[in-house]
Amino acid sequence: MAYRRLLALSAGALLLCAGSAFGQWAVPEELQAQAEALDEVQLAFVTSGAVLEFIPERQLEHELATRDAESMRALMDDLISLADRMGYDPERDMGAAPLNLTSEEFGDPMPTPPLLRDFEREPGPFSVHRYLFPESGVPTFGGADVAIWPEDLVAGNVDVAIIGVPSDAGSGRRDAGNGPNEMRGLNTIALPDVQSLVKPFETLSVVDYGDFSMDRFSVERSIGHVAAMVAETADTGAIPMLVGGDTSMLYPGVSGVARVHGNGNFGLLHFSAHADAERYDDHTISDRQAVFLLLNEGIVEGGETVQVGLRGPSVDADTLQWLRDNNVRYHTMAEFRQRGSEAVMQRVLQEVERGPDAFFVAIDVSVIDPVEMIAAGRATHDGLGLEDVNRTLRHVCAAKEIVGFEITDMAPMLDWSRLSVMHANAVLNACLVGIALRKAGLEPDYIHPLALDHGQQ
Repeated sequence: MAYRRLLALSAGALLLCAGSAFGQWAVPEELQAQAEALDEVQLAFVTSGAVLEFIPERQLEHELATRDAESMRALMDDLISLADRMGYDPERDMGAAPLNLTSEEFGDPMPTPPLLRDFEREPGPFSVHRYLFPESGVPTFGGADVAIWPEDLVAGNVDVAIIGVPSDAGSGRRDAGNGPNEMRGLNTIALPDVQSLVKPFETLSVVDYGDFSMDRFSVERSIGHVAAMVAETADTGAIPMLVGGDTSMLYPGVSGVARVHGNGNFGLLHFSAHADAERYDDHTISDRQAVFLLLNEGIVEGGETVQVGLRGPSVDADTLQWLRDNNVRYHTMAEFRQRGSEAVMQRVLQEVERGPDAFFVAIDVSVIDPVEMIAAGRATHDGLGLEDVNRTLRHVCAAKEIVGFEITDMAPMLDWSRLSVMHANAVLNACLVGIALRKAGLEPDYIHPLALDHGQQ
């Protein structure tokens, strides 16, 4: 049997190997006599603590107390055999699952089989709702109509295409991949703006453009597909509004837009606790590297990049110096606490105003204080208030041409109250309102007279 190879090891070697991982286990005094029935290798397996990986301590004590010698030795043989099968054997096991870098297909089937194109219908957005109130039918972002192909976006003269990007392989705490569907299911998008009384879905043509497919086994391969799909969307004239998913998708989101608008032809406003400027990691792409790659490849210019809300373990002197050397305008929580939120946000707006005419706006929900955003995948204490973020977003999205938007790293499983989902929807809606204000020809800070005063004596 397979475990005989393990039994051939000396008891001392087994103790050394297993003890380093599990620590020793002292046989209780009242069970010493029963333990003496075990052979040398079996006893080393027990006293090394390795056995506790496969049987709970209380059950082990129970087995020692109730089994006869022959039955106990048989149990130990079975557990050692299991340990042998579970362990790594270079003659039997691969060191890593190989990735076929020459394949153009996903680990799952191709995301858009040609067969789907054979289905003919009149191009344009269409409703998938059974009832008058769409929250009781098939959930879509804000109850929007659905579009599937670029020709739907063109035929519908679509202003904004909201798209799920459910990547979950490049973040801290998992579940960001479920963010898009949770935000669809909680119908708090497209609410009227209390300040301007603008209803974004009445001013804009907005569609739910579904989800982009992810390769669950390869972030790198997902990036190529997402960038191509974002470019295809932007090429229709619609604004890709991406709902993540983890922040590794920021890189393909911005680079996809750049394929249409050109490298360096728009700025990047990035709200995040994390600079995402890791330069020394083993991986070629992750949530920690997106901004570095965008700047390093010249997709966006450092002098046209503004980062807001930085804090946490990745924000050290080396990172901030690199950002400064690359002309990035960054604003840490130290600046907010020292100078006040109102003053710093005004500075952010001035920097955006002096920047290019067009911006890509990206929100990692970690920028919001965990009190209001429990479900951040990379949560860090002492963040910005939700209203401060939304007020700035609303202004920027009204003042500038928005070529793309992305909200990332909201992991709904971490907040059963769904407060985080509601707040993530509010962030998305703040930018929608700003885009609607711009289209309606209203000033970024416009206030409807009826919203400000009841007009009674």
